[in-house]
Amino acid sequence: MNNLEKYIRENKSLFDEEPETGHFERLQQKMNRKSGRIKALSWGISIAAMIAIILSIGIIVQRQTGKQKDGMVACENAVDMKSCYLKKMNVVAGQIAALTKNLEDLDRQQVMIEVQMIIDQAHIGFESEIPEELPAIKAKAILSDYYRQNLEGLEMIKKDLTPQPPKGGAG
Repeated sequence: MNNLEKYIRENKSLFDEEPETGHFERLQQKMNRKSGRIKALSWGISIAAMIAIILSIGIIVQRQTGKQKDGMVACENAVDMKSCYLKKMNVVAGQIAALTKNLEDLDRQQVMIEVQMIIDQAHIGFESEIPEELPAIKAKAILSDYYRQNLEGLEMIKKDLTPQPPKGGAG
């Protein structure tokens, strides 16, 4: 017989006794206090994790938009803003053409027609439609937005055609 069994047999009468009054209430209070601490700690950790995730996403988005805007700011400050944006659009159009090489001819043709329409619209521009009374700074801002949106449209087409790496990892 091991020591635990021997101890239980010798002290069996002690196990049959009822605990003193208020024991269960004190035990319940201690358990409630601990669970309250655990809840507060888990809430704190959850909030900290959400803040970290939101900040990380914000940093990533800011870096991505910063990279795109650096090229666009260069065009906005260029002597011939329209030519600068058109050059960038033609570069992206070339990248799109390379990405469409594996598409079926009809699909490839449709994509390239859309790309060419965007470039043609930007090339034609709408400078003549801007009122002459508008201050030069505002007119430049409107034109910059117009060309930037055309470039962003081409970038979106390129992004849609770019193969994405498979999600998940080796399991």
